[in-house]
Order: sequence, then structure tokens, then C-alpha cells
Amino acid sequence: MSSFCAFSARWGLNGFCAVDNKFVTEWLPEAKGDYVKVYLFGLYLCSGQDESINSAQAMAEYLSMPLSAVEQAFDYWKETGLVTVTSTSPLAVVYNHPREAGGRVRKFKAGRFTDFNAQLQALYPHRMITPTEYERYYDFISSNKVPDELIVMIAAYCIGGKGESVNWSYILTCARDWINQGIRTPEQAEEKIRQMEENSDKLRKLMAALGRKGAPDFDEKQAYMKWKESWGFTDEVILHVAASCKSKGGMNKLDSLLDMYFRLSLFTTEEIDAYSENRRKLRTLTRDIYKRMGLWCENPDQAAEVYVSPWLSKGFEREALLKIADQCFIRGVKTLEGMNATVNKMLKEGCLSAGAIDDYLASCAARDEIIAKVIAATGSSRTVTMNDRDLYAVWADNWGFSDEVILYAASLAQGRAHAMSQVGNTLASWKRQNVTTLEQAKKTSETPGGTTKHFANERTYTKQQLDAFLGNPDDFDSL
Repeated sequence: MSSFCAFSARWGLNGFCAVDNKFVTEWLPEAKGDYVKVYLFGLYLCSGQDESINSAQAMAEYLSMPLSAVEQAFDYWKETGLVTVTSTSPLAVVYNHPREAGGRVRKFKAGRFTDFNAQLQALYPHRMITPTEYERYYDFISSNKVPDELIVMIAAYCIGGKGESVNWSYILTCARDWINQGIRTPEQAEEKIRQMEENSDKLRKLMAALGRKGAPDFDEKQAYMKWKESWGFTDEVILHVAASCKSKGGMNKLDSLLDMYFRLSLFTTEEIDAYSENRRKLRTLTRDIYKRMGLWCENPDQAAEVYVSPWLSKGFEREALLKIADQCFIRGVKTLEGMNATVNKMLKEGCLSAGAIDDYLASCAARDEIIAKVIAATGSSRTVTMNDRDLYAVWADNWGFSDEVILYAASLAQGRAHAMSQVGNTLASWKRQNVTTLEQAKKTSETPGGTTKHFANERTYTKQQLDAFLGNPDDFDSL
């Protein structure tokens, strides 16, 4: 690499990995998922941007795969000509450009696929199968170790359903899906095809549930078998969900919903209905919260997942959240993130219901009335501030002084500059002298110098002693 020009250290993380279109169209469709994963990650490593992964073992650990799987993948790509293995111990690989791979190097015994070629070509009476297409089939059969007859049967089934326009990629994708279902012999394939044909009546009922009059096409039959055989849904559940898709997306919507229910492990109508009802209520509550805040809800599902659902899981009632939303509107809070701060405040105070929030706000209002009296006792007519509330909380909650004692201390500061500070100083002095009642306060205030008295044990302390006695300032709550 030139020392004159170089990428930054983060270039690789923010850049991209170029994949040739020929790889995508010719090699990717028939390769196993793990093989593609290894190839693409190796292509990324060829850029030299991640020097920490410098061995096959490191790649295997990063991809959460066994080392043998990585070695098997590169062995597969070696046979395609896309890579050259220059060393097996340790494994070293050179990537060849897809356009210069020079074709396949996998060799088969002469006459190995003669019967297969004839049977496959017979399925396409109106066009000739190209040598490249045949190679895709050969490689799939060899890699998956399945009999030729299985692929012929699957090809015949696909062509019978979709016509001669179906290509090798579609057929091998279907074959891979069947193999993943455990279908590896012609007998098993014949049984699967028989089952699919027997499902015709059930599929007609499904089409009716979706509001369709025509017969299902080939892909729709495949989807139906996937729902039943691969995902484990019963006909009752499929028809139940289909009813909600009538004139609302059809088969595509049905497939999307069943995919979601499968990932959520919801397999009965009761489970699905309960989930759907909870989701409906959650979406409604999310929209109502936005409306109360004077906002437009563009994506209720995302907002519900990030904010509203966690709030409910913490124990908040629906009406409590709506009340908080009302308060946010009055205060000018315009985001759910801003509302989240108020929600956390109410959680800390233990206010999870609308009634509890009302009680909390009423207590805050009552306290403000007392603080206003304290301010008035100092001779001021100003309004209550947050600083006043914080000071009063210290005097009443932390130091334990009653309202009558605080009001008396305020009267002693009447007309003085920085009156609230004077009130605090007086109360602090009384706290040190263990003054707790109004009578004790009056008696102490009548003593000359009572509020500035020095104690006999006053002395100086070292930094180490003060740190030990007073603790870390970072642990203190700000007032």
C-alpha cells in the first residue's frame, strides 16, 4: 500500500463490499446458505480492512460456525473455480474473479448423467436445455447426494404447475426446500406430491375464505404446504387467519401473518386471537397518546414497540398514560422520548394509575401552597420556583422540620436579602442543636447569637478524613 495515499482506519467499516453480478446470478442460487456466507465474508476480508481475522479458525469463530464448515465451504468454491486453495494447513485461499473463473472444474464420469439428461430434456419439448443449466443440476445432485430421479420428479412437478417457463433456479430452490423437509428419495417425493394433490378440496376452501373464485396457482400450493408441513399450522388455523385477509392482501398478507405467528410460536386460534386483540389495543392506545399530545401517529407499531409496550410492562394503566400525555401537551412536550422522562418520574413516585397521579399532583399543589406561605412570611410576594421546592424538600423531608417551624424561621428572615438562604441557615443551625419543636426554636432564637454559635468541638480536618466522613460528591443527588 502506498504511504502517500491511504484509507482511514474506519474506511472499511463505512465502505462496501462489491459482489459481481455473475456470482449473484450463476453461483448464489444453488449454493448452500453457509457456503454463501463464507464466500462473502472472505470477499470482505480480501479488502484487508479487518486484520484481526487472519485465519480460517478466526473466521469460523466470527461467523459462529465450526472450522470444518468453513473448510467445506471453501472446498465447494474451489470446485467452482471461484477460489484457489494455495495451502490446506493452514488454510490459505486466493479469490478468482467470477468472470475469469474459467468454468467448472468438477469432472464426472463419462455417461454419468446420460439418462438424467434425456429425462430432463423430455420435460422441455419446446426448447433445448443449455450445458450451463445441466451443470447446475449436476452440481446440485453431487453436492446434496440425492438420486437423479428425485430431481427429475421435482422438475416434472414444477413444470406441470408453472409450464416450461420455469427455470433451473426455481426448480433447485424447490428441491432444496423439499430436501430440508427430509424428502431425499423418489418414494418420499411421490408421497409428498400425492398429499399435495389430496389438498385440492382444502385449497378451494382457502380460496373461498380469501374471497377468491379461481383455483390456486402452483406457488400458492407450495405456500400452503409450507404452512402445514414446515411450520405446523392446522387447516383450522390457516382458514381462521385467512378470514382476516379477505380483500386485505390475499395470499401475500396471509403468508406474512403466518410467518409472524410462526416466529412468535402462536399455533392455536386462541393464542392468535389473544395476540391480535392485545396488538389492536396497543395500537389504539398508541394513537390515542399521540392524539392527546397533539401529534400525528405515522407508525403506531414502531412507537408501541419502543415506548408504549415497555410502559405497560412496568405496570402503568392505560388511563395513567393518557393523563401523562395530557400533561405533556400542556407543558409543550412534543415527543414520546420527552414523555418517557415524565413516565419514569411517575414510576419513581409509584404512580401507575390515573388516580395515583391525581393524588401526587394534588400533594404537589398542596406543598406549593405551603411554600408560598413560607415565601410570604419572608415578606416577598413572588411565585414559587423549582429551587424553592428543592429547598423545602430538604427542610421538611430530609431534616424533618414541621411546617410551623419552617414558617417561624421564615418570619425571622422577613425583609432580609436572600431571605430563603437565611431560612436555610437558621434551620441548619437548629438541626445541629437538635431543635425539633416550635417552642425550642423560639427559645433558641431568643438566645443572643443563637444561630451563629460555634461549638466546642470545632476543628480542622485533613482531605482524607473529609473524604471518609463525607463520601464521594458524585454519589450525591443534586438539589
